[in-house]
Amino acid sequence: MSVTPAPFLTESRPSPWLTMAVTIVVSLLGLAVQWGTLGADLRNLERRATATEAELARVSSVQVTEATQLARLEALVEARFDGMAAELGRLARAVERLTDARSATARDSR
Repeated sequence: MSVTPAPFLTESRPSPWLTMAVTIVVSLLGLAVQWGTLGADLRNLERRATATEAELARVSSVQVTEATQLARLEALVEARFDGMAAELGRLARAVERLTDARSATARDSR
C-alpha cells in the first residue's frame, strides 16, 4: 500500500530560475552601489580639478603681474643707475677742474 503524501506536506524546492534571479539582483545591487561610489568619487575629482585649475589660473595671473612689475622695477633701477653715473661723471669733471685750477693757482703764485 502506498500512501501519497498530502501536497502541503511535501517539501517544495525553489525554482532554479528563482535562485538565479536572486543572484542576478544581488549582483546588480552591488554594481549599483559601486557605480554610485564611483560617481561620487568622480564628482569629487572634478571639483578638485576645477579648484586646481582656478588656483593655477590665479598663480599664472600673479606670475604675469609679477613679471610686469619686475620689468618696471628693472627699468626704474636702470634709469636711476644711469642718472647716478651721469651725476658721478659731472662731479668727477668738477673735481678735476678744481684740482686743475688749484694747481694753476699754485704755479702762478710761485
